[in-house]
Amino acid sequence: MASLSGTSVGFLGLGDVGRPVLRRLKARGATVHATSRSPALRYKMARDAVNLYKTPAEVNNEIQNGIIFLMLSKQSLIDAFLTGEDGLLSNIATGALVVDLGQTSIDATRKYAEMVEAKGAHWMDAPALGSEQDAMEGRLTIRAGGRKEDFDRARPLLDEIARDIKYMGEIGAGQSAVPTL
Repeated sequence: MASLSGTSVGFLGLGDVGRPVLRRLKARGATVHATSRSPALRYKMARDAVNLYKTPAEVNNEIQNGIIFLMLSKQSLIDAFLTGEDGLLSNIATGALVVDLGQTSIDATRKYAEMVEAKGAHWMDAPALGSEQDAMEGRLTIRAGGRKEDFDRARPLLDEIARDIKYMGEIGAGQSAVPTL
């Protein structure tokens, strides 16, 4: 188990699987900056000493050109977190990497990638499959699509949350692999 000390990570989506993923990253030494639309969840995570913010744009301010994980269950939530007022795209830094751990349609994945890349940042689809218990134990399954160098950049973080990780190819390839698992 590697130490993530000195690594700052953004995290959007504090649902049943997102919370244990975030806690694993924090337990390995990462500094986690997160947001949730739910004040109750923000309060709960603040008790775990997670740096919490009201908006994705505030998370961007802390991460700069680092890695931001999305663990959102609905496309409408991704739309809101990316393009809404104070969304990620309002101030995303050149070179930032957005990693979508959710199961998103291939068409939406490509659309989001284009939007993020138009701002000089990068997108990787890496749907994380497994239960809340799998997330707690770092036993998720991940299939990743995007630039190989982005996969390599995110790999130390992915290694802490998943046991079965495979790079599948270009953007959308991770989502394409999900139905075959």
